[in-house]
Amino acid sequence: MCEAIAITAQSSELTDKFELDNILLYIANRNEVTPTDTISAIFEHKESGRILDEFRWGMVPYWAKDSVHMDRSQLFHKPIYERIVQKQRCIIPCNGFYVTRTIGKEVHRLKLMMRSGTFAIAGLYDVFRQASGFEMRTCTMMMTEANALVSPYQPLMPAILEPEAIGDWLHRGKRPPYELHSMLHPMDELRMIGIPLGDAGDEEVELQAPRTEWV
Repeated sequence: MCEAIAITAQSSELTDKFELDNILLYIANRNEVTPTDTISAIFEHKESGRILDEFRWGMVPYWAKDSVHMDRSQLFHKPIYERIVQKQRCIIPCNGFYVTRTIGKEVHRLKLMMRSGTFAIAGLYDVFRQASGFEMRTCTMMMTEANALVSPYQPLMPAILEPEAIGDWLHRGKRPPYELHSMLHPMDELRMIGIPLGDAGDEEVELQAPRTEWV
């Protein structure tokens, strides 16, 4: 799973990079956002265009085993997802994400980033309406097969969208399953940077391995 993400970009950068029409709420400079926290996401509104807002990371109610992640292999195998898959897709702007693995008693943590800077992770969103009338926006993160950089830590990684696929993913119209699947491929590890993190204050440490294994 993706245990946390970092979003440190300024709103002006997100507006330019993702062609935003409006920002309802954005909390910047967060180095570690974890599941059930408020997370930034971008969606297309049928009248107001492309909007950035804050969502709860994790679907409500908990009708999914893992409400914070969605494996692309299960995308069209659960009827309950059909409505949001076809009409409620979003992207999660991100500057980095974290994965861990345990070897013996040691926990190893890695922060992954794109060489090109801020990127978009594919997501799905929904609106949970309480009996009181309160509405809560919620979202889940799309996952795909891990690339060579992430696979030593876990079998799946966030589905990072190619820049040219962002508009198609956000578009509210229905799309064939194969088109959506094709957008959720593993990101080329050569376009990414991996930084191992230490236990004390998440300090960067030197990785004793050939550079091709982690960059």
